[in-house]
Amino acid sequence: MLTFEGQKIQGSQSIVAKLSNLPFQWCQHSITVVDCQPSGVGGMLVFVSGTLQLVSGFVS
Repeated sequence: MLTFEGQKIQGSQSIVAKLSNLPFQWCQHSITVVDCQPSGVGGMLVFVSGTLQLVSGFVS
């Protein structure tokens, strides 16, 4: 799940579509927390939290 400006987007295809369609030219990311837990069904749940700084024009 991705929470972006209060909007909750679920599923990898929906997340990629959301990020691919944002109107920015440049993105800087900063990861602040990574937490991994077993999912209970043979997989792993990974929680990543951080910030994105998006710029809609070219930075010189």
